[in-house]
Amino acid sequence: MTVGVVKLAKAAATFRDDSVQPPVQTGISDLTGTIKGLSSKQLARADVDLTGRVGKMASLKIAGTINPLSEDTFTDLTISLGGMDLTAQGPYSSKFVGYGLSKGKLSLDLKYRVSQKQLEAENKLVVDQLTFGEKVDSPDATSLPVMLAVALLKDRHGRIDIDLPIRGDLNDPDFKYGKVVVSALLNLLTKIVASPFALMGKLIPGGGDAEELQYLEFDPGSVAVVATELKKVEAIAKGLDERPGLRLEITGTADPVRDRKVLALQKLNAQLLARWQRGKGISKQADLPIVEEERAIKELFDQQRSLQPVATSAEGAQLPSKPPTIEEMRQQLVAAIPVPDSELRLLAQQRAEQMRGQLIVDGKLADVRVFLTEVDLTASDHEKVRSRLNITAGQ
Repeated sequence: MTVGVVKLAKAAATFRDDSVQPPVQTGISDLTGTIKGLSSKQLARADVDLTGRVGKMASLKIAGTINPLSEDTFTDLTISLGGMDLTAQGPYSSKFVGYGLSKGKLSLDLKYRVSQKQLEAENKLVVDQLTFGEKVDSPDATSLPVMLAVALLKDRHGRIDIDLPIRGDLNDPDFKYGKVVVSALLNLLTKIVASPFALMGKLIPGGGDAEELQYLEFDPGSVAVVATELKKVEAIAKGLDERPGLRLEITGTADPVRDRKVLALQKLNAQLLARWQRGKGISKQADLPIVEEERAIKELFDQQRSLQPVATSAEGAQLPSKPPTIEEMRQQLVAAIPVPDSELRLLAQQRAEQMRGQLIVDGKLADVRVFLTEVDLTASDHEKVRSRLNITAGQ
């Protein structure tokens, strides 16, 4: 069978879905064009060239080749949709997303190829200025953090670009194209919200590993970000600049083992310096000579040891002991210096403030986009102290 030309002139069709309330209604209008060369011959190809509108305003173009009449159906089509207003689809958003739809436009560039029952589809979606309305209580709404997903995807121009390739075997009775598309989209969104820093790393060339972007490192006892971390600060700031809907949370951290030890050492060094300066009558700042430092350590150690009970045997005789080295004296003095949790909390807070300053001043982020959370005093097995970062959606 052969059909020379099928010609359409201002054809129209209306779609209405009563499964949601209020019902969704849209349609195709002004569908005009031709399908030339339809045939049941196996190798025949019909040329498709159609244009029209969706929802009266959005442009629609369908072009390519098909062979729907042969036993082995063939399709190679490109479908373009430009600027379809999404507000008419608001009931879908309320039901499945859990939020109303205030505004947004959808553009599509789709490429479909079917040969020998094998489907290859490329779906390029662009959503412009997507804005949700009020939250809706819907039992069918997804559990995904939709606001975070949208904030991660929406660039500084208000556009969301998604590439969604689909592959499938039409011989498989369980293959349902609609379900596959929805599943692929949900998988994409799930990956994005599960690892938002992975997206941050991809936005900036050489932005770094997703896991490493989730923290900044400090040397124990220090409030200054390690110099090698400054590249991460730049990458995070640039990534957030590309995604204005995101906010950054900073958790200042102090390690109760590593930081406590270094803070105690800092206190000891301050005591030794003050002791030497008093003895020499020096008021201005000066470095403590090594010889004087060792002498001060020994004097302070002997002073503290004299206040402790002497170890004796069962008969009351004093037990002999090997004289400690200067380093051993230093470590014992450090261990005896108390560092309360309040000082660790202060250190953690200072680190968080330092991180915020780096991002606001050096990274040029707006202050309203950076938040400090409660500090964390949990010990870790890392050599450096890591203060965590977290990405959230703006209100």
